[in-house]
Amino acid sequence: MKDYDLLIARLRRQIAEATEQLKQLEAERAAYEEQRRRRSAYLSSREILDLLAARHGRMGSMATIKRWADEGHLGAVIDEREAFPLLTGKQGNKRFLYPREDVFRFLYEKGLLTPAYDVLDRVRITRGTQQEWAVVISAELAVDRFLYTVQVESSGEVVSGIPEADLLPPEHPASRLPVS
Repeated sequence: MKDYDLLIARLRRQIAEATEQLKQLEAERAAYEEQRRRRSAYLSSREILDLLAARHGRMGSMATIKRWADEGHLGAVIDEREAFPLLTGKQGNKRFLYPREDVFRFLYEKGLLTPAYDVLDRVRITRGTQQEWAVVISAELAVDRFLYTVQVESSGEVVSGIPEADLLPPEHPASRLPVS
């Protein structure tokens, strides 16, 4: 014969333990997501070199990044392992992080980070499902990306605050949508 009271008590204990484990996992996931969000405000030395390579095709060196950091050009340096312990999965050397805003400002002032499009460049912008031709009027650095002001060719309308990622060059393969 089954001891129902014992089975019920055991199941309730398992449910309580599983509920506690669930709360711990949810709290850890929330902390992990918060650290990921905060980490996005920083760049590592490797990310800075990748940014320079993507923008100019030129390779830099870790020594240059270290020199810029030592001279104070890249802002306050933090240790990734100390600041974001839940995100560190790599073994090896310390990884230093630099505030994204300070890095972008320094690289822009040094002339190493320039907008992808110049004034008077012809680009395509997507509005709704249509793509339209536009001419770049201005580009400005806004924290960690370039924002553009363009004039739509068909209507003459001036649109500002367009992120660089939303502009397509005339020959871009994704620009095969109908153009008004």
